[in-house]
Amino acid sequence: MRQNPRFAKRMKDVKESLESNPIQILTSPSDKCPFHKCDGTGWIWIKDWSKRNTNEKDEWQEECECYEQLMKQKEIERKLDLAQVPPIFKDATVNSFDIKRYKKKESRDTAEIARKAATNYVYNFKTMEEHGKGLYLFSEVKGSGKTRLISSVANALVKMYGVDLAFLKADDLLTQIKKTYNDNANTSEDEIVKLFRNVEVLVIDDIAVEKPNEFSERIFFKVLDYRMEHRKVTLFTGNKTIDNLGEVYIEGRVHSRIKKMALEVYMPEESIRDDEAEIENKELEKMLFG
Repeated sequence: MRQNPRFAKRMKDVKESLESNPIQILTSPSDKCPFHKCDGTGWIWIKDWSKRNTNEKDEWQEECECYEQLMKQKEIERKLDLAQVPPIFKDATVNSFDIKRYKKKESRDTAEIARKAATNYVYNFKTMEEHGKGLYLFSEVKGSGKTRLISSVANALVKMYGVDLAFLKADDLLTQIKKTYNDNANTSEDEIVKLFRNVEVLVIDDIAVEKPNEFSERIFFKVLDYRMEHRKVTLFTGNKTIDNLGEVYIEGRVHSRIKKMALEVYMPEESIRDDEAEIENKELEKMLFG
């Protein structure tokens, strides 16, 4: 120490500094934290040097200002995972719904109206929820963007309002319930129906099933009747208009409830699925042959 007075002075300054202010922040701030206080984990490590040689705890963690925001984001991600929105549309947003993908002007005009309706629905969701009103996206053509746009609405409702949401294909629901009739089934029809009755927001994709029968009508009636009576929001897509759903569910009970529960929005009668696949393939082909 005598041979290096500058080092001795630095050590003395450190000691005096710790005596006057023994609390030290050990966490290195990161741009991942919006307040630039933690390393993005939501926690700050703190050390009290005055307790170093005592039996008291000298290191601990405290919540950063960003912790609550971080937890909300994780809850949103958890809800999106549980919602089972098709993985291809997990990040889809209403604003990114590209109407330019449609080749026909009539289709682009229809898509613009549909996108505007979807946007307004999201921003007015609380009013729609009070009335138990959902959306019904319709077009006869498969691949017209119905599932993508309804997924975008579903994503927005989770992110903006934190709703609990379930997304299912109509045929998948029927298949799952049929499995409960096996002797070794772990769940019952009533348990599955109860789950989709009670969820805060339910999305039913392709409600106009290909081969309707008394079974499918009975199941959807059990789910939708309860949701209608309790004003629970349900979003639908279908390749028949609501009025024409009577051709599928001939008893009329399903069609009449959907008419009460949802506002009908027309989608373009033009498929963009093949075009999207072609664009995607061209990009990947550049990697192979470019």
